[in-house]
Amino acid sequence: MMEKGNKKLIKAFTFAAERHKYQLRKGVSKTPYINHPVKVAEILAQCGETDTVILVAALLHDVIEDTTNNDLEVKGLSEILLKEFGEEVLLTVLEVSDNKTLPVDERKRLQIIHTPNLSERAKKLKVADKINNIMDLKIDPPLNWTLSRKLAYLEWAQKVVAGARGLNQQLDRMFDEAYDEVYQHLKQLG
Repeated sequence: MMEKGNKKLIKAFTFAAERHKYQLRKGVSKTPYINHPVKVAEILAQCGETDTVILVAALLHDVIEDTTNNDLEVKGLSEILLKEFGEEVLLTVLEVSDNKTLPVDERKRLQIIHTPNLSERAKKLKVADKINNIMDLKIDPPLNWTLSRKLAYLEWAQKVVAGARGLNQQLDRMFDEAYDEVYQHLKQLG
């Protein structure tokens, strides 16, 4: 018999895969988008996070931000997440979801400002998300991103993560190692 937590993880994976099924990552290899939330959940697990809520939220962390187009869709999807995965998962997903009606620069600015005020789960999730995104700058960089844009993203990610540190030493260390590795790689390209 499958444990309750495992059932929720499988359900979240299936739900996220369905929501993201036509989406691809920005990288040159155009990998299926679902690889990203799975990798974020894997990073959390590798760093000792066993809480089902954070792992489920990791799998679902981009569904609101990346699969809805307006406030009505956000509300409807939020109701589904609440019903299917519970209030704690929904609140964590909402905390890490950007308001896509705002310009990109404003969303980035707000992430730096709001991250220190997030819940512990959302902060950890934010760090894991940034680890995966910056590693992609090295292993599968976004198509048509210049070196300066990659370096700017790296710098911005570091500012966001600065507001989320101190909750999981392994996660903090993994971010620092990823940052250093990608920074050195990008500097060699320049």
